[in-house]
Amino acid sequence: MHVTREGSPSMTEVGKENNKDIEALIKNMEAFNEVTEQLQRSYDELQIRVKQLDLELEGKNTELKKNLIEKEEVKNYLNDILESLTNGVIVVDRSGRITTFNQTSGTLTGLKPKNCLGKTLKEVFPIDLFENLVSRLEKNRGETISRDQDITTPDKKIIHVRVSASPVWDNHGGQIGTVLILQDRTDLRRLEELANRNQRLREMGEMAAGIAHEIRNPLASIELFASLLKKDLEDDPEKGKLVQHVRAGVQNMDRIISTLLLFAKSSKPSRQQCDINLLLSQLLDGLDDVKVPENIKVVRDFDKEEMMANGDRELLRQVFPNLIRNAIQAMPDGGELRLQTRKALIPVAENDRGAGARKFIAITIADTGGGISADDLAKIFNPFFTTKDKGTGLGLAISHNIIKAHQGTIEAVSEEGKSTSFKVKIPCWDEDFDEK
Repeated sequence: MHVTREGSPSMTEVGKENNKDIEALIKNMEAFNEVTEQLQRSYDELQIRVKQLDLELEGKNTELKKNLIEKEEVKNYLNDILESLTNGVIVVDRSGRITTFNQTSGTLTGLKPKNCLGKTLKEVFPIDLFENLVSRLEKNRGETISRDQDITTPDKKIIHVRVSASPVWDNHGGQIGTVLILQDRTDLRRLEELANRNQRLREMGEMAAGIAHEIRNPLASIELFASLLKKDLEDDPEKGKLVQHVRAGVQNMDRIISTLLLFAKSSKPSRQQCDINLLLSQLLDGLDDVKVPENIKVVRDFDKEEMMANGDRELLRQVFPNLIRNAIQAMPDGGELRLQTRKALIPVAENDRGAGARKFIAITIADTGGGISADDLAKIFNPFFTTKDKGTGLGLAISHNIIKAHQGTIEAVSEEGKSTSFKVKIPCWDEDFDEK
């Protein structure tokens, strides 16, 4: 080392050291620049990746929204199906709380579905309608249980239903609840009762016809001999009166037998147009000696539409006067007599030609008398059944046969102590339908 002074470095040495520092600084700067470039590239790549992730996320969100919309649509679709079912559906969970209660269930039970959700069966129904069925199902794992029962709605209407209970399973085979299916069988039961009544009346008619013929022959002989005896006793008026009583009794029995044969006879109505509104109006105005007392108010609730029936006017004149007289006799202290006519559609059986819905005329004759007891109501169409002091009890039985011959129906609905309604349905005049 060269020194200019004692102990001091020379200028050459100082310059070399400065050059080294500058070179080191340049290298550090180059390294820094290189790291900066790498960071910039990483940042750019990260931005690109972030954009890709954003696009992927947006796609996933769109797909998720689509799935949610589809699931909501499926949920609404299934709910619409559930609410459109003609059967009631009630679902309870393991704790017995109601999770599903469709609209038909509300109609059948007379309850509002939204007021039933989240409650137990015991809280919703004051009496045990379904609890016992659910309990039995738990003891019969995997088996569907059914039973028929009557439900009385809050408005006192009785509906006959068939209730079926089935378990609800999860994906692992565990029971998570119970589904109850309520099928309204009120109309079916009514049809079954009507079929049984028709069969019973047919058998009674056959038996009555045989008995009537067997009785009529000896009656004719009795009347003949009574007539001869009366001639022989012309000189004895007192004994002649006794013979006349015998003849009167025989003639009364003959009238009863004639009525009985009319019941047993299979009516064949002629196919003709019959204006029901006109017929009922004429009856109320005195046709066929139908007299309405002044203390009875008559309400004519006739539909403005033409009520042209496919029926035999003469045969129907045996039905409606009888029903009107019965209604009048049920109100000895006065009341209201209501006659109503409406049109109704009744499905035709699929195995009938021209299957579809046929129009019927529904005639209702109602009174505000004392009503009919449940026991008597089940017997009113039976021959010889009557609650009156006079009469043969064949009027309603004959009316039933005539309406049945018209391919119609007749039924009685009564609330004891209040009112009685007779409802008659006969086919409308339908040229196209009858020609099929």
